[in-house]
Amino acid sequence: NPATRMAHGDAQPKTFDFSNRDLYNAAYIPLFKNEAEFVHLFGSAGSGKSRFAAQKEIVKSFRPERRGRKTLVIRKVAKTLKDSVYSELKGVIYEWKLDDCVELLKSPLQITNNLTGVTFLFIGLDDVEKVKSISGVDRIWIEEATELETLQELQQLRLRLRGFDKVQITLSYNPINVYHWLNQEIHEKRPANHFIFKSTYRDNEKMLAVSPDYATYIESLKDSDPNYYKVYGLGEWGQNAEGLIYPDYQTATEMPNVQWYGLDFGFNDPTALIAGCLIDVPGQPRKSLYWQEALYETGLTSDTLIARMKALGIDENKVMICDSARPEMIADLRKAGFNARPCTKYKGSVVEGINAVKKYDLHIVAGSKNIFREIQNYSWLEKDGRYMDDTPKDGVDHAMDAGRYGLESQNVLPLTTSTFRF
Repeated sequence: NPATRMAHGDAQPKTFDFSNRDLYNAAYIPLFKNEAEFVHLFGSAGSGKSRFAAQKEIVKSFRPERRGRKTLVIRKVAKTLKDSVYSELKGVIYEWKLDDCVELLKSPLQITNNLTGVTFLFIGLDDVEKVKSISGVDRIWIEEATELETLQELQQLRLRLRGFDKVQITLSYNPINVYHWLNQEIHEKRPANHFIFKSTYRDNEKMLAVSPDYATYIESLKDSDPNYYKVYGLGEWGQNAEGLIYPDYQTATEMPNVQWYGLDFGFNDPTALIAGCLIDVPGQPRKSLYWQEALYETGLTSDTLIARMKALGIDENKVMICDSARPEMIADLRKAGFNARPCTKYKGSVVEGINAVKKYDLHIVAGSKNIFREIQNYSWLEKDGRYMDDTPKDGVDHAMDAGRYGLESQNVLPLTTSTFRF
């Protein structure tokens, strides 16, 4: 229904019509009336599920019967909240020009609807005690719900919703692994209080209207990387395939420091920039290798790539090992002041680089969603029923290549003018 709001400095109230169907992707509109206790928004990448979850929570914050209540917005790691769910909600607020009736705080992260007093609280599950101390919550949104390791974590969150007739938890996620508890306990058993809604990128007509090439890119993966396409194209449960190249890695809450970058060029495919560092761990025989996603975007030319890296605050003085197949782009980066160098390629260099990564305990920093997507599908080529441990399967490996390139920084000599032959 239309919501009346008084804008700051205006003598007359303004209205905003939330019932305008043009605001939303059509596939999601029926979900506004869904009152299931748990609503699962799952499916492919780019399906618009997180955007809709944000839109729905904004709309619900204007309901007069929710006056003074709280919406809890959850990620597994608190440090990932600002650039994901907080940014998504803020984007909806500004797109709909509702910023005159909400208060946005960055420290601590908080959004308050000044008309109803509904407050959005942003909590990471790495601070369990903080979650337990909150009361007055009737709605929860859990983004990247596959980060929850057990059903018990979800059940503990449900305990926060008490004292209200109607409560709801929305979970948004990609179906990354058929053995995940969300599939085995929810999708397969279908509890009565759980509503499951599947979407794919084809349901995101607003995104496709702006970026029609996205469909072409996703469909190009159908043959080259079937498991990746199954999860991130079709929105179906994938499987941690045998033959994974990096089966053992851990999730880190933060990057200790940035020592170098690895850069894999693309245009139709994503350009991937990965920050890396090596850390000695007292009492451990192996060093820890950290990777963090710094940039992962399509359609970047030399000029736009340089502009994006400068905007992101990429340290120009850190060594940046780049895909040697694009010497002209490396030259452009160097002219722009970046310490860019070509990687070394020769027969067997890929496997040698993979083995170099495997010498360390690999940690992926939380929030590096495309590194996680790739590493869960990055596997050896299968031939005649066995995996060829000298040939990675051709597929989505842009971040994997960039991470491997960056590690070469530990072996490079000081750069001289004779290093480049463009």
